Amino acid sequence: MKRTSIYIYIIALTSVLAIGCGKKSEDMTPVQPGETTVFRDQVYKFSFKAPKSWVVESVPGATTAYYSSQGSEVRFQKFTEGDYGAKIEVGVRDGYTKEQAIEDFKKSFEGITFKGPEPATLENLPALKISFSAGAGDDAYMGYRIYGNKDSVVTYFEASTFGQKRMDKYKSVFDLAEKSLTLGYVLKITGKMDSATMAKLKEETKPSENFTSYSGAGFSISYPDNFNIQTTGKGVKFEGEWKGATIIVDVTPSNNASLDAYTAAAAKALGGSASGTTIGGEPAKVINYSAASGYGSRAYLVVKGANAYRITINWPKELESSFRPAFEKAATSFKLK
Repeated sequence: MKRTSIYIYIIALTSVLAIGCGKKSEDMTPVQPGETTVFRDQVYKFSFKAPKSWVVESVPGATTAYYSSQGSEVRFQKFTEGDYGAKIEVGVRDGYTKEQAIEDFKKSFEGITFKGPEPATLENLPALKISFSAGAGDDAYMGYRIYGNKDSVVTYFEASTFGQKRMDKYKSVFDLAEKSLTLGYVLKITGKMDSATMAKLKEETKPSENFTSYSGAGFSISYPDNFNIQTTGKGVKFEGEWKGATIIVDVTPSNNASLDAYTAAAAKALGGSASGTTIGGEPAKVINYSAASGYGSRAYLVVKGANAYRITINWPKELESSFRPAFEKAATSFKLK
């Protein structure tokens, strides 16, 4: 989006007036990332960490931005109103060099001062960094972008805010996001998929070793942080890029049935055998069965009061060593509130 010189002038003028009018004092204590989430783009596969409490705005295959608050998102869009917060943005340009992407970014804005590029790194690969600023005073718009690439896909990381004091305030968050970034790429498949390409595909789609927590209606569960969350009519589903490999939590009425009675009915419906276990300190049952060709399945059952909880895991048999241990770890992390 092109911003005119007049618009940038308004930013500078607003900053000057704010200093003169004595605005409310802002807490400049350094902000820590706290609990984080991992964003993974489904088109170009770039990923990075951001504070879970921040507001996200994403266009798959293009850009994803996290704002420190809803009000700060307004400030970055309008510049004349909203909170003076911070933004993390990651985006891709396909078919560009780093230098071309930087020049294209510079041409998109008027009234902004750029410095650089200078050598930097992203994902431990050579990169180029530019800094930018507009206006003057404590609330001047400023930040930096770092451009890296894998083949023809250029990925940029942006950290921006208003004023040097806020750059310092959000430095820990900016550093975490920058260091966690993995660059975007295109997995090119020509003709028949060879063993090397299949091996790379399997590696990219397997569950992450890092888990994050999800809190649902009456329960909590941990899941691989590179999986997406989808609410269902009965509960929630976690699924990564290997479609069909899922962790599902269903919450249904128990109709006052005991765990044994509920399990007997479920085992008959699924065509599997049940055995005893515990989940989150609660008596539970586990049923092994096969729901679809090429997949292994297991259902964990817990009955508590008026509700029955079913945690189902489905893993591709050809990737069992990568998926099943992670899925079982997720299922056994289930706890009632």
